Amino acid sequence: MKRVLALLGSPRAGGNSETLAQAVLRGAEKTENTTDMIRLNGMALGGCIDCRKCWSKGTPCIIGDGMAEVHSKIHEADVIVFATPLYWYTWSAQMKPVWDRFLPFMHEKAEWDLRGKKAVLLSTAGDDKPDAFEGLVFSFRTSCDLLGMDHADPLLAYGVYKKGDALKGKWVTKAEELGKSL
Repeated sequence: MKRVLALLGSPRAGGNSETLAQAVLRGAEKTENTTDMIRLNGMALGGCIDCRKCWSKGTPCIIGDGMAEVHSKIHEADVIVFATPLYWYTWSAQMKPVWDRFLPFMHEKAEWDLRGKKAVLLSTAGDDKPDAFEGLVFSFRTSCDLLGMDHADPLLAYGVYKKGDALKGKWVTKAEELGKSL
């Protein structure tokens, strides 16, 4: 049994990214995994300030904000689903601070790291061309490789713009199947 955590980087509650993230979690639960989701929108998540004081207080980061909860949940998880709408061909503003705040896991004094955890990218876009995700996928794969995380093939749902579009066609089925494969 694995612990699957979805980080929801969409500002829109009940939107396409959330719909597909929930489908991934449903699929994961069907294979006896435990699941959890953190909605990043509304959390106080500041960017990395590159102070290089990682782990100096026994936690990954010294900044006192919502990232402490995110780091804790990531530490407990075996699989992390990064669910984000595609904004300007990359991460949403809600998700970007999470990635920037992974710097502590590269620190020489890291008390734990992300090596061996599985990362899953789930992204939605109104753009109707699959190649719109190229920048995001590059960022995801390169970062995972640097951090030592295993990564699954991403689920990139294109042509979903209006709320509810993810319910049309193949996307929910693909998301549930992805969840079952974790």
